[in-house]
Amino acid sequence: MAIKVLPHYLINQISAGEVIDSPASVVKELVENSIDAGANRIDIHIKQGGKKLIQIQDNGYGIVKNEISLALQRHTTSKITSIEDLESLTSLGFRGEALTSISSVSRLTLTSRTQAHNQAWQIYTEGNQINHQIVPATHPIGTTVKVLDLFYNTPVRRKFMKTEKAEFNNIDNILKQLLLSRFDISISLSHDEHLVYYQPVVTTETEIQRRLKFIFGADFNKHSLSINHRSNDLFIHGWIAEVNVYRIINDLQYSYVNKRIVKNKLINNAIRQSFRSILQNNSRLAYVIYLEIKPCQIDINIHPTKKEIRFYEPRLINHFIIQGITNVAKCIIVNNPTIKSCHKENKNELEINNSESQNNTFSLPDWYFKEDVSNAIKNNMTGIYKLPSSFTYSNYFGQLLAILYNSYVLLKKNQKLILMSIPTSLCYLRKAQLKHCETYFKSRPLLFPLKIKINELYCKILKDNHTLIKKTGIDLMIEKDHLTLHAIPSTFHEYNLKNLIYAMLNHLNQQKKNYFKQLVHWLGNYEDKSKVISWNILKANILLAEIEYFCPDLLTKPPANLIQHIDIKNTIKMFNDE
Repeated sequence: MAIKVLPHYLINQISAGEVIDSPASVVKELVENSIDAGANRIDIHIKQGGKKLIQIQDNGYGIVKNEISLALQRHTTSKITSIEDLESLTSLGFRGEALTSISSVSRLTLTSRTQAHNQAWQIYTEGNQINHQIVPATHPIGTTVKVLDLFYNTPVRRKFMKTEKAEFNNIDNILKQLLLSRFDISISLSHDEHLVYYQPVVTTETEIQRRLKFIFGADFNKHSLSINHRSNDLFIHGWIAEVNVYRIINDLQYSYVNKRIVKNKLINNAIRQSFRSILQNNSRLAYVIYLEIKPCQIDINIHPTKKEIRFYEPRLINHFIIQGITNVAKCIIVNNPTIKSCHKENKNELEINNSESQNNTFSLPDWYFKEDVSNAIKNNMTGIYKLPSSFTYSNYFGQLLAILYNSYVLLKKNQKLILMSIPTSLCYLRKAQLKHCETYFKSRPLLFPLKIKINELYCKILKDNHTLIKKTGIDLMIEKDHLTLHAIPSTFHEYNLKNLIYAMLNHLNQQKKNYFKQLVHWLGNYEDKSKVISWNILKANILLAEIEYFCPDLLTKPPANLIQHIDIKNTIKMFNDE
């Protein structure tokens, strides 16, 4: 078979297949063009899920008459002019393929006017049409692109389009991604002549929270933690929250690099790695993360849709993201995130205590306690405690060296070795935390309440002991055949909560009369045999920090069932004797 040059219209349709595969991809490309054109108001009108009509109107710079026809040609753009521009991109688009690709598979009308001209101009193209006629039109400053009958000339592609509802939902998801990327832009969405929503420009913290609530829901707003970390030319910020597995969160994880929504395994893996050691097995993460980096440090030109990027220094980025998120991961399960007792000279160095040369202090670097960050955490966390001024280095149990048999920590203090029992430590810690407040213990709210079925006996026990239970920090609501658990003490974070509640109810049922101290003692000794915690250096350091804070008496007079000193000198002497 002879080799032939493909015709122009076929080349365009092949190119269109790389960029345009659905109504949602059309909306994405056109809205990104509007953002690159400096628009701060974008109105989207959809009919029949985008199959019949997609119309994008903006108030951007507009296009002058002699460039309108040029805008519909392949590889024409105002965003780059040289290789150097390609290596330091700041715009969302740059390939000059979007309008050409869309026009090759639809009936497209483009109308635009610039501020310098009173007259707007309009161009119409249909599928494979090459010669375009430009006519005068009436239009405000900005551009409107109207896309009719998408894929009308590619029956196979149209055949694979989803239902109107599914296509519209995809458009909605794309717009929500864009709403999270640019808080300085207002977006309205209409479907079949009905306004679906209008999101105005955001300028204040309250308005930012309102937009987050619109996209993620009220629970995310209430319990998410703020991330804010800068090091040299890198900056990561955003919000993150733990979500129980029964909540579907496929659409609640967003990553942005230089305000561009991206799919990048490095970022996702770094976030998971930050939480891996302390996240519950039945929990996942919801987040919106923004990474700002010098444009020359990333490569966007690796996929036509520009969703994928490549970092020139991936290991550096991975380490930086873990730095920025690990402390927030700690805050999710630790009730005293304001501990900051170990300040280093390097303010950008995260102290995660994962090597034997570090102290066992649960400390956050100075940058973490700037006004905006610490306040954001305080507003989203419960049970925040400040260390007393008497809390000094001399109080520490010692430097953590290793974890033995998943049950003991090996410590070094004053050139002596100490063995500490982890199960006993947990028992003392739980009791101390539950008794920490004279009135009610400040518990940690669940991101999503947990419903647990109960019988009539359990219901009666709960009603009789509701005040007593609430005093321990277990906040629940009793209903006809089930209870709804709203909050728990953070010390039970990794426990199977259903088993805990059932065991507690059985214990209360066996007692003739129940007292607060008695219940605290039982909770302190309670062990979740269904779950074995896998201990590591990070978890052990957090445990030590909590014990040092909540159980200061153990520092001066540790009981024998908690700590045993290892006589290393006599052990070494035995080698010499042999």
